[in-house]
Amino acid sequence: MVSTALYTGLSGLRLHQNYIDVIGNNLANVSTAGFRGSRPTFSDLLSYTARSGTAANGSLGGQNPMQIGHGAMMSTVDIDTSQGTFQDTGRPLDVAIQGHGFFTLTDGNQRYYSRVGTFGIDNAHSLVDLRTGMQVMSSNGSTITVPVGDTLPAHATTSVSFQGNLPARVSGPLEEIIQSSSALKEGTPAHKRATGTAGTGNQFDLTAFAGKTVLVRIGNSAQTTITFDAATFGAGPVNASTVAARFAVAGLSVTANDAAGTIDFDTIELGQAAKLKFDDGSQSTGMLASLGLSATLVTGTESTATAASSLNALTARTTPYAPGDQISIRGTNPDGTAFSDTFVFGAANNGTTLQDLVTFINQTIDNTQATAELTTDGHLRLVATDKGPAEMSMIIGDATGNSGRVDWSDFRVSQNGSGPDTATTSIDVVDAQGLTHNVTMTFTRSTSDPAVWNMTAGIDASEGTVTQPTIGQIRFNSDGSFNVIGGGTNSLSFAWNGTGGTQSVAVNLGSSGMFDGIAMLGATATVAATDQDGFGSGTLLNVAFDTNGNLNGFYSNGQSQLLETLRISVFANEAGLARSGDTLFVASPNSDDAISTTANIAGAGSIRPGALENSNVDIAREFVNLIEAQRGFQANSRVITTADQILADLMNIVR
Repeated sequence: MVSTALYTGLSGLRLHQNYIDVIGNNLANVSTAGFRGSRPTFSDLLSYTARSGTAANGSLGGQNPMQIGHGAMMSTVDIDTSQGTFQDTGRPLDVAIQGHGFFTLTDGNQRYYSRVGTFGIDNAHSLVDLRTGMQVMSSNGSTITVPVGDTLPAHATTSVSFQGNLPARVSGPLEEIIQSSSALKEGTPAHKRATGTAGTGNQFDLTAFAGKTVLVRIGNSAQTTITFDAATFGAGPVNASTVAARFAVAGLSVTANDAAGTIDFDTIELGQAAKLKFDDGSQSTGMLASLGLSATLVTGTESTATAASSLNALTARTTPYAPGDQISIRGTNPDGTAFSDTFVFGAANNGTTLQDLVTFINQTIDNTQATAELTTDGHLRLVATDKGPAEMSMIIGDATGNSGRVDWSDFRVSQNGSGPDTATTSIDVVDAQGLTHNVTMTFTRSTSDPAVWNMTAGIDASEGTVTQPTIGQIRFNSDGSFNVIGGGTNSLSFAWNGTGGTQSVAVNLGSSGMFDGIAMLGATATVAATDQDGFGSGTLLNVAFDTNGNLNGFYSNGQSQLLETLRISVFANEAGLARSGDTLFVASPNSDDAISTTANIAGAGSIRPGALENSNVDIAREFVNLIEAQRGFQANSRVITTADQILADLMNIVR
């Protein structure tokens, strides 16, 4: 029994020595990128049976076996497959795996597997593991070569995409219109009538008011005093003409009828601005009554002028026209050519009404380019025949020496002539040689259907020609979404100088019924050519991985291109891999064969670019394990010491 204890203690010493060796290796690699720690498990050795167990028999109960163990051994050292933390390095060719899987490396003869993605490019342009120089394998099983200094050839534009809005509100095409700044009115004067005795002879007896006065006010002017002198009116009754002769007041028209015994007072001014008021003079009370007049203020009336309105009935006239008075008509036709003529007033001449004037203007202008008309609201205007910008003007004025006057208003543009609604955008199109050409695309609203647009492409003549310049009948749905290109083609075609053949470029305006391209809404025009798929040539500037393990090249022309994809190897039993140094693993019979895949597929983890995976060793746990191993070793050494002392005591018995 004493010798058994010695060997049992020895097995314990060996076991805990190995335990310390495992812990020491874990702690030694606590800063090793991609290192996976080890975990030992123990088991006891075969036990010596001093007495076998017996079953119950009659009145005797059963007994358990009596066994004495022969010590312990390390049964396994397993690989800890838990995920390590990440350290961001910022280096584009440093990569780590988040999840299951291993990078696949080769030395040309054998494949190795690693969690450490410290990759770089050697002098042969191969992607290699910087620690070992082994080459990195791609998803297709070959090694990865980085085309340093590679030139990406130019790619001619094959399609152009558009986004934005074409305005739903129609603002063209429109014809130009010029019209009088003020509406024409026809009016009546402010009117009063004095009445005397009807019949022949003298109708007005004003002897009682000889030397007295009457006050007259025209419009807003000051009152005028009318005196009836005693010499004329004190001798007896007088006729209407004698009374009327006293009212020689500016702005007042007086008409006497001696037969009827009436006197009509009318303002020269017409319309609502025409005002007339009589008042008795100082100490002349009753004189207005003797004339058949009242002190009530009267005004004229006015209404919108019509074609039948006389020119002398216009409220804008200051004095009536007389036959032979001349009105000058001059201006420019829509094309800028001049016109001029003189309208002569009078029934025996060119006429007396507004319609006569409109007819005369239509005979004066080029009536193939414009038409004169009187609007229902009284504006005299010229309307261009064709839609589009125009240089139209007109001036109406009275000739010097006329007895009549009208304050003709000036003519102003009430509607600018404009062509169809347009919206313009441009984009650079790349030809097969990588040269760029600016192409201007102009959207023009159809003149027959406001919901339809056409697009025309144009280039500088020095660069070539547009052999197919038009995309016709671009239609929209009632909600403003894009509908369809109904013109038969959705492609433009170019023939560039210096290149053979033509280049066809498809036009992408969006999906039918959607708002992912162009639309026709109430907002202003924002349509723009936003993207084209062509690019010029470029050289490789740098490379970097993405989360799918794709090695992308970035070129000087702004393009990127997939160069290769990392192979990720997955094992049914990662813990069954065998370590081969340099933080590398090789397959073993118990790991099963590698399943070759790529990141994020078939259970493989994702790639974390610009980072490395830290060691998964837990220092705190390893220190606890180290204390446990030390105490275990110490305890087993005490067993050997005790057994030795017992043997010594036994040897001393025979002394």
